[in-house]
Amino acid sequence: MRLARIDVVIAALAMIVTVLAVTWGVITRYVTAQPAAWASEVAAIAFAWLTFFGASAGFRHHAHPSIDMLTGLFPPFARRATRIFNDLLVAAFLVYFAWLGLEFSIEAWDNPTPVLRLPMTVVYGPVTVALLLCLAWHTHAALTRRAEAPVERAAL
Repeated sequence: MRLARIDVVIAALAMIVTVLAVTWGVITRYVTAQPAAWASEVAAIAFAWLTFFGASAGFRHHAHPSIDMLTGLFPPFARRATRIFNDLLVAAFLVYFAWLGLEFSIEAWDNPTPVLRLPMTVVYGPVTVALLLCLAWHTHAALTRRAEAPVERAAL
């Protein structure tokens, strides 16, 4: 399933573009004394892509931190209820910010970037896509956890 790694591929390409743009900017500034005006803008856009698609890859690989010192002390029912609450809270957060990203993307279509004159949608659009990928990975993980969780019986 090659599409499952799209977030990692996009993040890796964005990192390469960021490094190349910054390198070119440094070379043109200090070697040729004629700085490439577009280099910092390209690097900033690519870094934004790297950030959000990297976060999606983090969701897929369960790489985001989870501190369970307190919930580890809870009885099984309370641990499970807390986990469900947290899953719903994270999902709500992702849906809300994906929606905001979509609104910003639509509103920014006529607002160009300063140097390249690209629509700012190029910056905001990937936020929505990456957060929807985060939501998909998070939902998959939550449902998988729920399906694999042992059924707890009440003591009689």
